[in-house]
Amino acid sequence: MTIQRIDATWAAFFGLLSPAFLLPGIQVVAHHQLVDYQGVWFFRHHASLCLSVPPDSVKGIQAVVRAYTVESLFSEAGIRALLGPRIERIIGPAYQGYVERPQFQSAPHPGVRFLSRADRLALQQLADACEVDAWEHAGISFDEPHVFGCFVDDHVVAAARHRPAWEQTAHIGVVTHPAYRGARLWARGGECGDGAGVGGRVHRA
Repeated sequence: MTIQRIDATWAAFFGLLSPAFLLPGIQVVAHHQLVDYQGVWFFRHHASLCLSVPPDSVKGIQAVVRAYTVESLFSEAGIRALLGPRIERIIGPAYQGYVERPQFQSAPHPGVRFLSRADRLALQQLADACEVDAWEHAGISFDEPHVFGCFVDDHVVAAARHRPAWEQTAHIGVVTHPAYRGARLWARGGECGDGAGVGGRVHRA
């Protein structure tokens, strides 16, 4: 999966071709893949900012965004100024990261392996040790096939999931035991997930 194909995949997500998607500045499009989403998705890529909005909001928002720069709009203050009282909540920003195989630097990861049904208790113990929000944000379920665990003394202290998404991308979710955060264990788990298919949306907890 090359960066060019990632760009093309995201462009198609918003109903655009890559050249239009990568144009500098702000553009507003009607929901494409997000057709049933009653919200606004801001996607910034270098000097371009794409707003995906409900179809009936396109013209109104297009008229207003002309007063903004990419930098001024891609901020909480800019979003609140643009949408005002229509906002129920703001989620993000959330980094979307990709790496091509030639640039991916593997590191030793002893103690990291696929989790099986026999590891369910150990995974449950990790879930119990984590804050509810941290576990939910990682999006790890006990019955999905691509879950990896990092073991220390027979305990799962970090877990990562690799869930195939659209095109050749994957959703990566990672969670670490509170006592082991900062120990780079999450990088090991995420790396194993990457080995199952490079390119993913990374959700770190």
